[in-house]
Amino acid sequence: MRRHTPSALVYRTISLLWLLGVVALPPLAAEDRDEWQQPDRVVADVGLTPGMAIADIGCGTGYFAFRLAKVVGDTGTVFAVDISQEALDAVSDRVRAESWANVRVVRSEPTDTTLPPGSLDAAFVCDVFHEMPEDQRLPLARSIVESLKPGGLFYLIDYRKSHDVTFDPYEELIPREDLVALGESAGCVLDAEYHYLKYQVFLRFRKPVVP
Repeated sequence: MRRHTPSALVYRTISLLWLLGVVALPPLAAEDRDEWQQPDRVVADVGLTPGMAIADIGCGTGYFAFRLAKVVGDTGTVFAVDISQEALDAVSDRVRAESWANVRVVRSEPTDTTLPPGSLDAAFVCDVFHEMPEDQRLPLARSIVESLKPGGLFYLIDYRKSHDVTFDPYEELIPREDLVALGESAGCVLDAEYHYLKYQVFLRFRKPVVP
């Protein structure tokens, strides 16, 4: 019998409710996210400079998006991209409240970022692909890569498939080699990997420059 799993939107909604303090997530979410996620170190390793354009795909309520916006500065742009209107409303509220002129909210489709081709210096995706139906992962990855300029960077973070990661359901987690294959099948080359995150794989892919 085929087991029916929750949709990505369901997972994103649950995550949003957790951020709002309404529901509890699996055991790892009970820890302080800033400790295990190390967001400042992650953003530093993304290697942005002022004026760059980057998309935070599956941005949720903006945990990384606003940190990225600080780095690209007033001359850069962060596209906060998500399929959840509730999440994007939360980002929009903060944009207005704090006057973030360099954060643009983008409603995406499950397999389409809706961003223009070749518009980004980098794309950042954290804890998204394991939430998606398997047959939607590669189409989304290809859409992300299409939005990159030649030579652009695709940063992929997702939970490590290990019983040390107390994520439920375990079956939803993606093996590292499958994450690498995902980025490569989408048209990129793996050119860096970071090993300091407690629960996650952190990969950097580069879109080739075609002569």
